[in-house]
Parts: sequence; C-alpha cells; structure tokens
Amino acid sequence: MVLAEAGASAVKTTGTANGSKPRAYVWSARRTGSTLMLRGFVPSEEDRRTVLGMVKAHFAELEVEDRLKVTSGSPPREQWLGAVSFGLKQLSHLKQGSARLLNEGLKVGGEARSADDYAEAKKALAGPMPAGLVLLNSNIRPPVVKPFTFVAALGPNTLKLTGSVPSEDTRKQIKDWSRRYFERPTLDDQLQLASGAPKKWDNAVEASLKALSQLDTGKVSLSGVAITIEGVARDQGTAIAVSYQLKRDLPALFSSSESIRWKEADISRTIGELIQPRIKGAVHAEGVLATGSILPGGD
Repeated sequence: MVLAEAGASAVKTTGTANGSKPRAYVWSARRTGSTLMLRGFVPSEEDRRTVLGMVKAHFAELEVEDRLKVTSGSPPREQWLGAVSFGLKQLSHLKQGSARLLNEGLKVGGEARSADDYAEAKKALAGPMPAGLVLLNSNIRPPVVKPFTFVAALGPNTLKLTGSVPSEDTRKQIKDWSRRYFERPTLDDQLQLASGAPKKWDNAVEASLKALSQLDTGKVSLSGVAITIEGVARDQGTAIAVSYQLKRDLPALFSSSESIRWKEADISRTIGELIQPRIKGAVHAEGVLATGSILPGGD
C-alpha cells in the first residue's frame, strides 16, 4: 500500500541556474519494520509506476512510503531501471537496511534476514553488476541470533560443527584449531554465519575444542556464555584434567558445566555387577567381609 506520494511535477534538470556542478542523481529505498521508504529522484511518472511494480514484487507485505520526485538528469533510462531492480533485489534479502543509488554507483547495507539471504546477497554483490552499475559500498551483516549457539560433536570418525559463526575469518580459524587439536576425525562443517556472538567468543570456542579433543567421544555446546561438555575419557585422570583445563582457559565471562565419564568407571561397574552375587554368597557363607575388598576363593 502506498502511503504518500510527492513530487509529481517534473524538475527540468539536476543542474543549477548559475552553471555550478549538477547535483548527483540519487535514489534510495530503506526498509524499517513493516515500511519501505522511497526517496530521491525518478525520471518520469511512467518510471515511478515501473519502480512501484518492482517494489510490490519484492515487498508485497510492506507498506510503501513513496516520496520520489520526478526529475530529469538520470543515467540512461534502461540502465537506471536495471540498477534500481538490482538494488531492490538485494534489499529484499535484508530484515532492515537500505539500497542507495548515487548516479551509477550503488550502496547497500543492513542486517540479513537469514544465513541463506546473507549468502545470496554477498554472492550477488561479489559478482558481475548490471550494465553501467558500480558497487560503491556493501555493508551487509549476518542475521542476529540469540542465544548465539555453537556445538562440536566428536564421534569415532567425525568432528561435526553446528550452530553459528560470526564471520568467514572465524570459520577459517575454527577449522585451523580443529586440524591442530584433532588428528583422526573428518571435519563436518555445518556452521551458519550470524551476528550476536559474545565478547571473546572465539577464545571460548578454542578452549572448548581443546578440551573436547582430550575425550574419546563427546560433545561441547556453547549457548551465549554458558558451556557444557559431556563424553567419555580414557581414564579418571583425563576426565579431571579436561574439567580443570576448560575452567582455566575460558574467558572470565563464560561458565562451564561437565558430565564426563571414563572407561575405568564403566568397566568397574560391569565387574561389580558380575561379582556381586559371589560376594553376597561369600558373606552368607563366611559371615564376614572387609569393606572395599573381595574375598579370595573360587566358586
């Protein structure tokens, strides 16, 4: 729905009467909440209708505030309309933000609607531009995710990463840590780009991966500034060391909880279950059993 329309009368030129430097031919679209605001110039009423048709195709659910002014002096018409179409397409990937044309130059910025939208917009802006269009600036941020989560699951043959990562540089760093701390697993990277990571998040991730690498199998999960680690260690000493190391290495802002078993405990439980009937039988027969000991003897 178009809320407002202004500037129906054409301005003959974007220049000035005294021959000074002409104004830039500016057009912009800004998405805020449920409203799309159009500002700047449009070559003709016919082009205004064309632009509004593009807007409706990309933003059918939004209210449109149209304050475009019909003004001559645009780049070639087809080139200008192609640039507007491209700008609106990138804006459709944003939850909030803007696309702005300055003569033949485009500026785009804002928060992406999703990780997929972020990837699509970044790919389009890194590729070939429409004829005559130049990218002046791109500042698109990944979507904000709260709580910011990260999970590393260590199996017999695979280290699987899921959740969010704040940048491609950080993703590369996490892969480097994975190669450093884990020798055997194949890396399954399913991380998605997002904004909203706590301060010193990357330090917490490194400490968590280092701790996880000491386990035979397990999982470490970060949710905001809370970290949990669970799994199986090869012995009790390793389990205690992992817990200590994680608490020592985490940034002060983060807290951790552990649920780590060790193989000796599992074996002891199994043996206990097997010998318990024999112990009871021995107690019944002899009448005495020292605490913590197993009586000698056969069946």
